[in-house]
Order: sequence, then structure tokens, then C-alpha cells
Amino acid sequence: MKQDDIFSRKEGNAWFRRNQASLDNPAKIDWPLAVFEMLGDTKGVRNVAELGCANGYRLARLYSNLPAKGRFVGVDASEEAISDGRKRYPHLELHTGTLAELPVSGPFDLVIVNFVLHWVDRETLVRSIAEIDRLTADDGLLLIGDFLPDVPQRRRYHHYSDTKVYTYKQDYAAIFTSFGTYKEIVRVTFDHDHPEAHVRFAGSASRGMCAMLNKSLNDYYIEPT
Repeated sequence: MKQDDIFSRKEGNAWFRRNQASLDNPAKIDWPLAVFEMLGDTKGVRNVAELGCANGYRLARLYSNLPAKGRFVGVDASEEAISDGRKRYPHLELHTGTLAELPVSGPFDLVIVNFVLHWVDRETLVRSIAEIDRLTADDGLLLIGDFLPDVPQRRRYHHYSDTKVYTYKQDYAAIFTSFGTYKEIVRVTFDHDHPEAHVRFAGSASRGMCAMLNKSLNDYYIEPT
């Protein structure tokens, strides 16, 4: 059974139950929102998708803050999270699904994928990357957050110690910039185990990052003269 199936069938719901009470905590910095606010001018962002959205709490905050309102779409593996979000935020469009088989069409001006890719089965990683790219508009923004160890690493997922389920930690933003169609605008690194907005050293095991990328199908290629 692929890891994607495990999260769809049970662990997505279990994760939501464990973390629901602390998701929208005003005392805890939300790095994707903090990085997005660094843009300043967000008038061009109307259509937003979050992949791995939990119950849509972050999408709801963006919806309240953005002046232009288009589609605000969320996808999560947890049916319980999506059900909760539909009750709380009826103005959002929420779907159950995985990164490898996203049940929505795009494109979107902003796509957020925060601490999701490290759970994706390696067999479906390339397909998941392609699906994220499919939803990101030309000249759109991609916000990637995840763990950032010194070198790529695999760890047994502690909630499934008796099953071969892993977390895969690496620089996922670098995968997109390697295509030649994405450029990194800004990157923030932080200590995942200490979610305060302070400058502090973060070792390889607990280092997280959040990066904003801009996509362009043409602008980043140089034509020799």
C-alpha cells in the first residue's frame, strides 16, 4: 500500500484529530502567511489553491485579507478535515484528494504546499510535482514550506513504527527551480520545533523553510545574441 493511500484512508484523519485544536493559533507564527505578506502588493492574486489545506483555516485568513476575491480552493487527504472546513468556511471550495491526483482544475495565481511533500510516497513524487505545476499559473506564485535538513533524509514515521511509512525531508523548492521555469523570490528558514518568530539557530533535524517562487514559462530563459 502506498503512503498516499495510508494518509487517504486513515492517517489524514488521525493527523487532523491530533492537531485540529492548534491549527489556527494566533500566538503561533504562520510562515506561509508571513512570507506572503512580504510581497506587499498582492492585487494580482485573486485565485488561490492550498494543497494539504487541513480544514481550510489558512485559506480563510487569506480570503479575509486579499482585496480581490476569486476562487479559493483547498485539497486535503482527510475527509474529516474537509467536512469540518465546509461547515466553518462555506465560502471556500474544499475537496478531498492527494497531491498525485488533484481533483481540481486551474490555474491559480497562488498555490500553497506547506509541509506536505515530505509525506508523499516516492513512487508518486514526480506526479505530485507535475500536479502542483499544473495548477500554478504562468507568472503565478508557488509557496513551498517543508523541512530542510543538510542532506536529503528518510525517517520512519513515528505514528506508524510497525509499518514502512516514512517522512522524506529535502529541499523541495529546489526541485521546481531546477526546471528553469521557477525563480525563488524569498526564503525563510526557522526552527520547526520552536514556532516563534525569532532569529535562532536551527540544526539539520529541526530546520524548516518557507520559500516563495515565481513561475514564468518564458522570462527565465536567456536567448543568445
